[in-house]
Amino acid sequence: MQFVTDWFWSLQWERLVPELIGKALGFLSGFAASWFLLFRRRLNALQRMQSGDSDDFIFQMHHLSPAADHDEDVVLLFRNVAPKTTLNDLYDNEAVRDVVKKIADQTTLDDPILKTEGTLGFELLNDAVGHIAGLLATTPFPRKAWLFVMTCEDRQAVRKKCVRCFLIQPADLEKFFDWDWCQHHVQVEKPWHWFRVVALHRIACAWKSEQQIAIEESSRSRELDMPLVDKQVRHDRVRVLSLGLNEDECPIGQPHRIAWNSHLASLEAMGLQLTTATSKTNNDANDANVSTATNHAANDPKLLD
Repeated sequence: MQFVTDWFWSLQWERLVPELIGKALGFLSGFAASWFLLFRRRLNALQRMQSGDSDDFIFQMHHLSPAADHDEDVVLLFRNVAPKTTLNDLYDNEAVRDVVKKIADQTTLDDPILKTEGTLGFELLNDAVGHIAGLLATTPFPRKAWLFVMTCEDRQAVRKKCVRCFLIQPADLEKFFDWDWCQHHVQVEKPWHWFRVVALHRIACAWKSEQQIAIEESSRSRELDMPLVDKQVRHDRVRVLSLGLNEDECPIGQPHRIAWNSHLASLEAMGLQLTTATSKTNNDANDANVSTATNHAANDPKLLD
């Protein structure tokens, strides 16, 4: 006991006390900083969840089911066809993830398709196509042609912001090109699904434009062209895949007819260009008349005066 007492009084308390206090304060400061950063990280994650912002990738099949109350009407169904994945899981390159986030933020309801331009955009699209094609390679359903589109819908209309990859059959997307048909013959499972009808209409218009460009390019001689795969100046954002998906899905509950009168004003304010088959036919006819008149004027000098 005397030895312990002597040792206790022989300590240099003028140095020991400040060191103990300093180490204790350093430990407490580090603990508080770690707790604050962890707490802040959890708050940010919770805020992102509540605001609807996420890095999810969702693959959805779109199918038109006949409506029970009217022979000419259809019900738009969309179902997830693959497990939800994330941006980090799909792309292992951090720089590529930043590009995907950037082009996803640039989409609008008028143009919901991701602008995958150039070589990098070509590879981004190919990776997503390969991912879903591999997941659905062993399904028991008969294979058919499906169109694949990477989209990110406008946050003004949707609750959750994420990359949604649409799958839809060409014949079904062809129908969405006519806005009059969309308004009068498409029903939905939930009233707030009206934005998906608009998105599919705009995708159909973009698909038509790509088809027209492809026709114009095929008419030109490409005998002297070199396969510049590393350039990819232009590529189709709407891809065709051979997939087997379940088309026997039925509507959940009673389908809803969209009250478009309550949405058209906001759509016009966004600057959406809604195309109808009639207006498209008239525009084509006007273009043809202008072309004919121009040719006649070129052949008749009096018309040029």
